[in-house]
Amino acid sequence: MIYLDNAATSKMSKKAIEAEVYVLENYYANASAIHSYGMESENLIKKSRKEIANIINAKESEIYFTKGATESNNIVIASLAGKDGLALSSSIEHSSVYDALNNSDFKKVIYLKNTRDGQIDLDDLKKNLSHEVKLLSLIYVNNETGSITDIKTISKIVKDFDENILIHLDGTQALGKIPVDVEDLGVDTMSFSGHKFHGPKGVGGLYVKKKILSKIKPLLFGGRQEVISSGTENHPAIYAMAVALRDAVNEDNYSYIDGLRTYLKEKIEESISDYMVISPEEYYSPYILNVAFKNIKSEVLVHFLEDREIYVSSGSACALGAKSRILSAIDVPVDYIDGAIRFSFSRDIRREDLDTTVEALREGIEMIRGVF
Repeated sequence: MIYLDNAATSKMSKKAIEAEVYVLENYYANASAIHSYGMESENLIKKSRKEIANIINAKESEIYFTKGATESNNIVIASLAGKDGLALSSSIEHSSVYDALNNSDFKKVIYLKNTRDGQIDLDDLKKNLSHEVKLLSLIYVNNETGSITDIKTISKIVKDFDENILIHLDGTQALGKIPVDVEDLGVDTMSFSGHKFHGPKGVGGLYVKKKILSKIKPLLFGGRQEVISSGTENHPAIYAMAVALRDAVNEDNYSYIDGLRTYLKEKIEESISDYMVISPEEYYSPYILNVAFKNIKSEVLVHFLEDREIYVSSGSACALGAKSRILSAIDVPVDYIDGAIRFSFSRDIRREDLDTTVEALREGIEMIRGVF
């Protein structure tokens, strides 16, 4: 099997699995219990909070655990929404941001223009800034193209205009893959999910800068165990997520993954005609490569590869098969957009896997073009 759909979810690391099983077997008490056994569970959460805070240059008290980035994104958007305020975002956001904004009660949501390489048009940003703006929500690494938003420059522009505008960063595809320093980036909140960096599914978190915590409200009401998120903490998964993140950061696979990305691009260039690399040449995460093939239906090609136990994606796993809103927003030509394939890498991939993948791609594309 060759698994190249890591942007959808990654295989849980051996260290993370061992950590979660160890806690499940030995420290299963409710972390909110006041007895000493429960406090041992709570201490694991505290240890995890400290680990993640250190990695992103935050305070321990600024890390809150949730069910994942979707909940975290929705918490921030719902907290800032209101008929007296505006929100700024872009058309290339993940659906958990885009749909949450479209279903919010902001006075208006303004979607900023994007350049072809996925960057925010800074002139358009400046034009739309006003003191009515309550929230700017942007993705750090785009989940379909891998483009990295110049959030540091954007944050400075926004905060110089009005420091009260809350800047939210969807860090889901960034954490554990590229450096993330929330202080340096100048953001107020940031979401993340454990299963994107070889941690468990169903657990993630939200960084909230201490001075703006009063603006953030929970979506689910109850015990407010995590202040902004109610429900019994899944401390085995939280601990495993922290282990997985520490492991990913310590391994520092960036150069290795970048080599895989370059190799796949070169092999496609050598073997296949009429293709278009959608992912940018600069300011990109090497963990994602999006390539579109002319006169191809990506769903057909995905299933052709699946029959050979090669697993890729035709876009975001959250798009439910619809034509990509993100690729349309960055003006990918119509005769290519239906043939877009997202390859997303992990440390488990080898160059021989990519040789096999390109050979299958070539065979599948020739077959599909011959039929359609």
